[in-house]
Amino acid sequence: MNQYLELYLAGDSWLHRLDPRAKLALVLCMGLCLLVTANLWLVLVALVALLAVLGGAVGWRPVLRTLQLLLPTVALVMLLWALVNPLSEGAILVLGPVQLGALNLALAAAIALRIAALALVVFLLLYTTETGTLVQGLVALRVPFAWGLTLGMALRYLPTMARAFRSVSEAQQARGLQLEGRGLLQRARAYTPIAIAMLISALRGTQSVSWGLEARGLGAVPRRTWMHELHLEPLDYVVAVGALILSGVYIYGRLRCSLGADPLRLWG
Repeated sequence: MNQYLELYLAGDSWLHRLDPRAKLALVLCMGLCLLVTANLWLVLVALVALLAVLGGAVGWRPVLRTLQLLLPTVALVMLLWALVNPLSEGAILVLGPVQLGALNLALAAAIALRIAALALVVFLLLYTTETGTLVQGLVALRVPFAWGLTLGMALRYLPTMARAFRSVSEAQQARGLQLEGRGLLQRARAYTPIAIAMLISALRGTQSVSWGLEARGLGAVPRRTWMHELHLEPLDYVVAVGALILSGVYIYGRLRCSLGADPLRLWG
């Protein structure tokens, strides 16, 4: 199985050692700052910084695989945004009703790359945090255990379903199913037996998981205990407090001085 389909990647970086609550604070602050940013240069800086941090923590191979998966979405968003938001003046290229200029092209690139940066922010948490530790961190933040468990199981099912899809697809092709060399509609119809097998596999897996949770007495004990308790270290406080302060300063600059509001200029 390809490694990039597994969400958690074991390692010993400072991100792996960080408490999940501190990582959640870091991810939320970074995501909020990216959401209010429309400047192409700031988005590029954030994207390069995220790539450097993730590459140093989990290695470049899964990071490049992630970028490969994000590239079609980024390109499509950039193209559609530039086409449906034409310029009223200052166009440098006119193709019928489509008018392209530096401003709308820069804004389209900023929005598309911002999607990639937001995805990397989420993967920064998922690649460096075990599912059980993430659930434990959410419970420590007073999130109901059932909610945290649901999130953890959903994250675990992503690579599980990817493995099941690959296995079913290879088995069906070994039995003569043709997926290559067809049109889009024909390929969609050809995937019907794979989709049916995947649905049956998902239903069976859900039933097995529900039986397993019931057999282990889920919900029978009011207060859960943990083999390893979470403890905030000095680095956790530094990262969490630093992220809150820096994001607060940036959002203040965004509201007061239009920092990052213009696609090409840092200050509006």
